[in-house]
Amino acid sequence: MIRILIVEDDDSIARLMQMGLGKNGYHCEIAPDGQIAANRIEAASFDLVLLDIMLPEIDGYELLEYIQQYQTPVIFITAKAAVADRVKGLRMGADDYIVKPFDLSELLARVEVVLR
Repeated sequence: MIRILIVEDDDSIARLMQMGLGKNGYHCEIAPDGQIAANRIEAASFDLVLLDIMLPEIDGYELLEYIQQYQTPVIFITAKAAVADRVKGLRMGADDYIVKPFDLSELLARVEVVLR
């Protein structure tokens, strides 16, 4: 089973992603802040991380740098919509970048592409 870590401090968005991805056969865990996410990544293996940028404790950019040592793909999902933010995220190593609000069908398609 494919395991996805959802790193999102907005509980309603996190639960929506977990429910939608779960209905499509993915096992999802939620981490509400960057420190909890780092701890979970150290303790378990994930196939993909869905990562918000504006997080408590450790922000998404810093967490992305930490995740890279595990060679786990990362998709940023964030309200930071400026082109400069998207370019920064992709240049730092994110595999994709989705701007909130997003459509669940688009998220599913992008997850499928990154996991190929």
